[in-house]
Amino acid sequence: MSKRIDKIRRQIESRRREAQGKGARKERERSAPLFYDRHTESRDEPDFYVFQEEKKKTAIEEKWKQKDWFLMRSLIAVVLFLLVAIMFNSSMPQLESARQVVKQSYEQEFQFAAIADWYENQFGRPLALLPMSMDVALEDTEEAPPVAYAVPATGQIREDFQQNGTGILVETEIGANVEAVKSGLVIFVGEEERLGRTVAIQHYDGGQSWYGMLETVDVKLYDHIEAGKPVGRVSASEGAEKGIYYLSIKEGEDYIDPNDVISFE
Repeated sequence: MSKRIDKIRRQIESRRREAQGKGARKERERSAPLFYDRHTESRDEPDFYVFQEEKKKTAIEEKWKQKDWFLMRSLIAVVLFLLVAIMFNSSMPQLESARQVVKQSYEQEFQFAAIADWYENQFGRPLALLPMSMDVALEDTEEAPPVAYAVPATGQIREDFQQNGTGILVETEIGANVEAVKSGLVIFVGEEERLGRTVAIQHYDGGQSWYGMLETVDVKLYDHIEAGKPVGRVSASEGAEKGIYYLSIKEGEDYIDPNDVISFE
C-alpha cells in the first residue's frame, strides 16, 4: 500500500515538473525577440532618408545657382553702365560712332514717355521723377477726354502743312517763347539741317512734337516738361522785325496739321 502511494506521488511530482518546464519554455518564447526572414521595412527606411537628403541637396544647389546667376546678371549690368558712362565722358573720337548708336537707341527706339506714363498708371508716380500734372481737356463726356494742345506761340502761319508736308512755319513777335504743346519727355536737342536749333518732345500718349528754328533752347535732353512750359525762343526773321519758328506734330507714325488742332491767332 505504501509503495503504491509513493508511486502516485512520484507521478504527480513528475507531472508538476513537466508543467513547470512547459511554462518556463513558453515564458522564454514570449520574451525572446521575433526574427523575420525578410526585413523589407528595415531595408526600405534608409533608402527613403537617402532620397530625402539627395532631394534637399539638389534644392540647395539649385538655389545657389539662381543666386549666382542673379549676381552675374547684376555684375554685367553694372559693368555695362560703367562702360557707357566712361564712353560718354571720354572725348576720344574713336568712340563717337558708339556714342551715336547709344544715343539714337535711347532717343528714338525706346518709348521713354509712354513707359513712364504706363508705370505711373500701374504703380503710382515715382518721387521727383515725373511732372506733377498732365494737362487734359476736362469735358463732360463718357469717352476718355482728348488731350488739349497748348499754343506754342501765337502768330500767323507763313508756310502751311500742305506746302511743308510735315509741319508749319509760324511768324510771331520777336523774342517770343515757344512753349510745349503737350507734356512729355525731351528726346532730342540739337541742330537740324533745315531747322537749325531743334527740340523734340515725346508725349506721354506716344505722339511727338518738334520745334525748330529756335534762337535759344531752355531744356536739356531727357527733361520732363509740362504743356505750356517754354522749350526755347523764336529766331528772328530775315528782316529782324518778326520772330519765326517751326512746329511739327506726330500722332503715332503720321504727321498731322498743327492748324487743325491749335488756334494760332
